[in-house]
Amino acid sequence: IQLMPEEQQTLTDAGITVNEDGQTVMAFTKLMSEPGEIEIVYGENRFLWAHGNDATLAHHGNNRAAFSLDLAAAGAAVAEEEVTDPTDPSVEVEEDSVNVPDAIQDPSGGQDCTVNFCDNELTTGFLQKYRINVPDGQDPETCDGCTIDMELIYDGEAWVSIGFSLNGRMIGSEAVIGIPGSTTLKYNLNGYTDN
Repeated sequence: IQLMPEEQQTLTDAGITVNEDGQTVMAFTKLMSEPGEIEIVYGENRFLWAHGNDATLAHHGNNRAAFSLDLAAAGAAVAEEEVTDPTDPSVEVEEDSVNVPDAIQDPSGGQDCTVNFCDNELTTGFLQKYRINVPDGQDPETCDGCTIDMELIYDGEAWVSIGFSLNGRMIGSEAVIGIPGSTTLKYNLNGYTDN
């Protein structure tokens, strides 16, 4: 992973804490469209999530997955089949294969995610909350200046991340990573590592 340059560190209200219940909570607001970055659209998006085993940024092991989230369908989310690590010699991977199930579930319960926070359970003990902010006079489908508020809530103390992807793969994607006791920043995901 590579830290994005200072001029691309445009998150607002960004932070990470461990609450009294021992949960790691990362929150931030991000512009949905930024020059030179993967756009978050009012429609279907591909995201990646990952978390560590503790507060030290290190390899996520199996604590990661890709998923699709349709922001225009009031929070319809669908988990993709497990994204395998092509550097793992025990796993055969077809190049550029990303499997997306046909069925889409609506974890928001039909809630309007431009008004209220919608919830999306990423995996057991790891919750994503999000809300799209549409400036007055704008339409979410063609919005200039729309932002997305996000919270990730993990049951335990660990680094957490949410990635933005064009194809559901790590390489070539971007992520917001929060490290308890440290920072919440934007990164380019440009390679694999075992540590």
